Amino acid sequence: MATVIVGCSVETQPTPEPLSFGVLGAMCTPERLAALHDAGVSVVELPLAWDRYQPGAGRVDRHYVAEVRERLNRCREAGLAVVLSPGLHYPPDWVRRLPGGVLKGSAGGVPKDEGAELVFSANVRDAAQKYLALVTSDLGFVGIAAIRVGTNASGELGYPGPGDGGNEREYWAFGDAPQHGIGLAEGVAPSPMPGWIPGTRSWHGRSVTDEQVQRWWDWYSGSTVDAAVWQISELRKLGYQGRVHVPVAGRGVLPNDKAKAIEGGLDGRANPDGAQERGLDYSVQFAVLATLPGVDVDFTGLDDVSAVRAAAAVPRQDHCLPTDTENVLTDDVSQWSSHRYTSALARRAGLGLVGENPGPPESPFTGGSPQSHSLAEQLRTAPGYALECGMTMFLFGFEENLFEEYANVLNKVSTEDYKEVIQQLHTPLSA
Repeated sequence: MATVIVGCSVETQPTPEPLSFGVLGAMCTPERLAALHDAGVSVVELPLAWDRYQPGAGRVDRHYVAEVRERLNRCREAGLAVVLSPGLHYPPDWVRRLPGGVLKGSAGGVPKDEGAELVFSANVRDAAQKYLALVTSDLGFVGIAAIRVGTNASGELGYPGPGDGGNEREYWAFGDAPQHGIGLAEGVAPSPMPGWIPGTRSWHGRSVTDEQVQRWWDWYSGSTVDAAVWQISELRKLGYQGRVHVPVAGRGVLPNDKAKAIEGGLDGRANPDGAQERGLDYSVQFAVLATLPGVDVDFTGLDDVSAVRAAAAVPRQDHCLPTDTENVLTDDVSQWSSHRYTSALARRAGLGLVGENPGPPESPFTGGSPQSHSLAEQLRTAPGYALECGMTMFLFGFEENLFEEYANVLNKVSTEDYKEVIQQLHTPLSA
């Protein structure tokens, strides 16, 4: 048995697979590697950027490649396992300028966050496949513990979030490829209701039925997980046989909310997290991912705002429990933390689990709010959640935050702080 400390709570759970500790955004400098090794870190996430790697069509920045290779070699020589992020969510401008290179929204918007159209576009997928082949040729897979795949501009599963195109309710499957089949990637299905916009009560002069809305939703949410499956398939073709991490955020669409949303024609009801526009239906999407070997769900928000709120509920709803996999589809999960709900779905599907904290709450793209925990509190709390939920890896966001000084004392963390947390979680206490 293992005793897990989460916040001020002590709970005893069956001993999980050993938890490894790492960092996001590694630079792999000798000084940092020495400090991380001393702290007990055994894995690092190494991010690449497609736009820096291949700034022009048919052109590779060999200086950048040499820099990346040097960082990777230093991490390997230090004995650290590497989680490689290929950086498809940082596409070069020339890829976005390809015909069908960017997603188009239902209100005519284009995502602000600079992602490319990996979900439907044949041109973008062709460019991405060639880029992945370049990375494979230049870097190889030695020492690579996992490779991350995602579909949106944050590197996570799903479409852009609400408001990313300037409209609060923008769906992202309205380019020529998904709507008309022009430039559609091989094996990808076009819209089953071309021209229909969620929230519209008629299509071609007839009332839209719940069955039609359900079919459209299944296509919309299914297309984004299929894009992740395509990336995994391409990596396997290139010879990669290791683990694949699929980063996910939030809870996705909850079962009760999905039923209400379908009845309302996806008109915005029962959509507390904006998961409908992002096409996140984890119970279905995880079942698809589970058909592939070696896939881990990477929950990117351990100790996010939902965990803070769930910890304040009576009784508190932030702890993962052994019974969650049985109850996740039947119980009222509306007050569960996102990591508790998503972890239960992943375990139920038979997927592996890894996790990371959101990062500094004042930084962009962390979902931070006035209710968010400080980075220091995330470091104290998030690894315990990872252990409690049966995750096999915790990645702290971000490496630089362990080495830089911050004006806000609440966000001052160091490798010594991380070392203390790692030692505590590696040393079982009596209940």
